[in-house]
Amino acid sequence: MANIGNIAKISVEKHDSKEQFLYDLDKSKSLCEVIRDICKNSGLPQSTVYGLKLVRTNNDPAISSYICETNYKNVQHTDCLKIVFSIKYLLKNRILPHINNEPSDIERVICYDDLNKLAADPAFIEELVYSKNHYRLIQTFIADDSLNDIEIRALLLTICHLLRKNYVVDTKQDFLDKTIQIIKKNENHTEPPPDYVPYALSVLQKILVQRDMTFHEWKEKIIKKVPVTTLIPYIQYKNTKNLQYTVLLLINTIIKLCRGDQKKHIIKEMNLNKNREQIYKFIIEQGNLDKNMEHELYVIQTYLMSLHEEALKKEVHLNDESAFEKEEFELPEEDIKRLTLLMDFDEMDLPNRSNSLETLLSHDTNERLSLVSLMSDKSIQSRSSVRSSRASSDMGYDNFTMNYLTLDALRHFKNNHKKNFLQSQIEEKVYEPGIFITSERVVRMLADMLDIGVDPPDPKSVFYHPIVFTTSPRQPFFLELFSRSMWLLSRTRREMKVSTIEDYPKVMQVLRKQIKMVLDTKPKDIKQLTNEMKETTFDTVLQQWQNENDEKMSDLLNNNKDIEMLKTKYALENDQYVRENRLNKLKAGEYFPKISEKFQKTNRQIFVQLSKNERELNLFDVIDKKKGELEKMESLKVADITHIAVGMNCRHSNLSKFPALVFSIIFNHSEKQVNFIAQDQKTASCWIDGFNILAGYSKRSDYYNKELDVLVEMDVRLQIIELQNIPLPNTPPPPIPPLPKPLVPPRPPALANRRKNTRINKRAM
Repeated sequence: MANIGNIAKISVEKHDSKEQFLYDLDKSKSLCEVIRDICKNSGLPQSTVYGLKLVRTNNDPAISSYICETNYKNVQHTDCLKIVFSIKYLLKNRILPHINNEPSDIERVICYDDLNKLAADPAFIEELVYSKNHYRLIQTFIADDSLNDIEIRALLLTICHLLRKNYVVDTKQDFLDKTIQIIKKNENHTEPPPDYVPYALSVLQKILVQRDMTFHEWKEKIIKKVPVTTLIPYIQYKNTKNLQYTVLLLINTIIKLCRGDQKKHIIKEMNLNKNREQIYKFIIEQGNLDKNMEHELYVIQTYLMSLHEEALKKEVHLNDESAFEKEEFELPEEDIKRLTLLMDFDEMDLPNRSNSLETLLSHDTNERLSLVSLMSDKSIQSRSSVRSSRASSDMGYDNFTMNYLTLDALRHFKNNHKKNFLQSQIEEKVYEPGIFITSERVVRMLADMLDIGVDPPDPKSVFYHPIVFTTSPRQPFFLELFSRSMWLLSRTRREMKVSTIEDYPKVMQVLRKQIKMVLDTKPKDIKQLTNEMKETTFDTVLQQWQNENDEKMSDLLNNNKDIEMLKTKYALENDQYVRENRLNKLKAGEYFPKISEKFQKTNRQIFVQLSKNERELNLFDVIDKKKGELEKMESLKVADITHIAVGMNCRHSNLSKFPALVFSIIFNHSEKQVNFIAQDQKTASCWIDGFNILAGYSKRSDYYNKELDVLVEMDVRLQIIELQNIPLPNTPPPPIPPLPKPLVPPRPPALANRRKNTRINKRAM
């Protein structure tokens, strides 16, 4: 009898038919035995002609994959298999005998049609290699000049998957030259290239990622003979996302393999305005990008940004007068008042404001750093301490170095955004730590966020920015981002109302979050970047942090296994509290409209109250509600409750506009009935819950469950607070390994020799 754990209950679709039958697949049997048994059940003869194909699973309703020995054990319950011709049969009878027939031969057409369908199937590739027939297919691709587009596609697809599985182990069959010819032949067509071109590009990419040194010469040949100018034109065809993705993947792979000046040359070529514009126009602007395309855009963006890496790593001493003069960027102490007055005057002169790029960074008058704010008592005190703090700063400057990228960014900021540069000068002079230190911090921050110098790029990131591909050489993205970040720092400092050096780390933390939020919106040009920065205020950051904390807490409460155990524990405890609350409401009593025996609403009221011992339900006739005069009508035993009817199940449900407010308590199987109409949903839920508790029923209202959930969540949150930010793992720790078996001490040599001699003597006797 088969082990039930080896049985998968599946459905099988008959050969050349949609008809299906159920089958218990026994995985303890061999695949050949299973195929013979399935063929027998479907009425087919037992033959090697037939095989099985997986055509539907719970996770993938459109899968189409041959079943072989390697994946046979992965078949699960509810999967659907189809009886088809086996791979061996197709190779032996329909593909290999006709692959070199005349182009007009119908059997050759069928051959390549089958090859197109099978080329991506792992089981087919394994069988092709096992039978060593892949060499024949590769040779056909190299030597046959009569191949049409469909046939080239089938052969390239097969070669691509052979390379993917590392089944091409040498370069004896030189299919590289023909692949390169295909790519160069189609690079300048006005119409979209044939659909086999993406597979030709993919073949080159698969060769480049081969680890075997056998392919070293081929890799050098690809890099030399397939320049960027050959690949970029393939991007300009719309609605060819697969082709565009393959082009970007190949370019990124080439850049990754190159080193030194060769790598820098290719990156600079990709950084040309026309090449970046094509990527934006034909890929990014079209939208609907999948994760793979977004990742390749991030990779090429990281390579483009790496052009700043040399300047980022090369440092210059602040006192190195051969590189620059400090006075070029640093505000003299005696000029702070004069420049403040000049700025204040300029901001009030609204008609004279220009529409130049500089004004894009400016903001409203009430947001500006005014003369009043600088000359307040606090500012005067801070200025009085400038000399002492400046002396300490000068001492720090003696050992301070900054990178050349910071120097370039400062010069760009000063030359292109003069007014905002002056504003940063003033604030860094007044609030410290100074324009050089702050600029260095901001540049390092931006470089870290943009992965400048990260090689290879993050294999999982999709953090690409369209603006990188749209900015012109006159407005370099990084330098413009730096200028706006310095302006944003000035505004954030005022919004946070901080003015001391102790608050500086907090301001920089908020600034980093603001820039990240702005870049997450993926602005497409400089204007959008500026607008997004204007809208990303300190309050926006606070709200974003709150949302992130709420999401983190929600994920912890709903998905952590340790928290689930806590919730189960607290649910049992709090269920008792909610239960007592419902019974206490019944003991406190409630007024309800009096329903006549004919199920009609009267002008009278009744007062219903549960006794303190929870054994009787007391009903009172209300004489005077204001004075609290009641006349006892009767007492009903709680133990006699047999049914609780709710809503439309009650005979008096027509007396209320809202049936959910109506309920009835039935005693001794309809011997006695008390009818209720609650004044609101909460009252109805509380009384229905109370009666269900008294009757021993498990049903509870939504109000009951919601109240219980709130109490449980409050207890869990308090428990989490007590943990003092100790992170909770999402998975339990590994089980404790079993104790090792005790070591058996070796026998003493004398005892071992004695036993050996005894055995020898016995044999001699």
